[in-house]
Amino acid sequence: MKTLQFLFRGLLTSMIFVSCNNESSEIVVQDEQQNSVSIDKKEIAFNFITLMKNDAFKKETLDALNNQKPSVLLSKILKKSASYVNDEKAYQKLLKQSTSLEKKASSKKAPEKIEILEVWLHNPQKRKNLSNVLFAFSPDGDENNWEHLVAYTLDKKEVILDARKAPHRPVIVIETNGYEALKKEVYYMNKYLREEGVQNQRFNKNDLELNKMLSGKNALETTKLDKIRLNNDEEPWISGAAEIYAITSGIKDDGNKPEIKVIPMYYLDHDETDYYPNQILLFWDDYKYQAANIQLFEKDDNINYKNLVTTIVNGVFQIVGTVSTQPWIGVLGQVAGAIIQAMPNDWYTNNDDYVDSFYTIEKYKAYQNYCGARKNATVDLSPFYVSPN
Repeated sequence: MKTLQFLFRGLLTSMIFVSCNNESSEIVVQDEQQNSVSIDKKEIAFNFITLMKNDAFKKETLDALNNQKPSVLLSKILKKSASYVNDEKAYQKLLKQSTSLEKKASSKKAPEKIEILEVWLHNPQKRKNLSNVLFAFSPDGDENNWEHLVAYTLDKKEVILDARKAPHRPVIVIETNGYEALKKEVYYMNKYLREEGVQNQRFNKNDLELNKMLSGKNALETTKLDKIRLNNDEEPWISGAAEIYAITSGIKDDGNKPEIKVIPMYYLDHDETDYYPNQILLFWDDYKYQAANIQLFEKDDNINYKNLVTTIVNGVFQIVGTVSTQPWIGVLGQVAGAIIQAMPNDWYTNNDDYVDSFYTIEKYKAYQNYCGARKNATVDLSPFYVSPN
């Protein structure tokens, strides 16, 4: 399942049967006693396949995958289908693994890495008969180096798939770094930005506090994203829907200090598709001046989100002390540039990271079919006034 100024930017064309191997991909989970427990993705897949051999369990799972997009928590599937379990050992192990990861991702202290077990269905032909469905997960490492991947049948036999060309055959994909993981990462990234003083407390307030903040004002002035289209989200099919988010930036005071936010775009799943989100991206009360940047990125599974936000903050702080007396309009561009410069060098060659940039978006201006600097994203933006209750 790998936005408005900067976007964070992922295999043999035929399928053949080959013998099983012992290679596996591992992630690490901390249990309640803080002991490290290795979790084998291949083992997870095999335990899930074991449960899917029960027709009632399989039906419940497929119904969930067809009715909820872009993915479904594995723990949700397990809990809903508990009465159809045909192998208690496989069930309990999967349930413990999935709930442990979710608990770790929701801890008060931001975890070093967030991975959550989700499941989604690749079924481009919209087939109703899924008796020949395969099971797969993303390989480890840089997706630019992926040439093929291993999938498994209901008999646990290996099938080699092209990593770049999506198969016609339906595939159930077990995901660890998808939609649910992005939600948690965005939460922790914004929390860190607030702690470092480069984001105000607006997103940290509840509805009552926001209403009090708005009271006495005629309106909350914002810029809304009415429409967006990506030419290429650069995602391999096995990564599923793209996990896109925006980084917005502006100047918030006379000292040219920056204001930075990370805003998820959960709906933006696929390229060459028009989306009409009506999503607020810029809150003009956050800025001293009437212009701001919107930068779009795609979540990279190989980049640690804590390191990422730290490099952004450090990169921006490096310029703060040198620009306090400069004209604000020049500093606005430097803040956007500092965010890009803080990114790892390979982000400019790893094409699933950086999507596009929209610089110097003005407060009262509407934008129609407006192309980003990279010409990979096209947007409609409009001023939007939110009246208080």
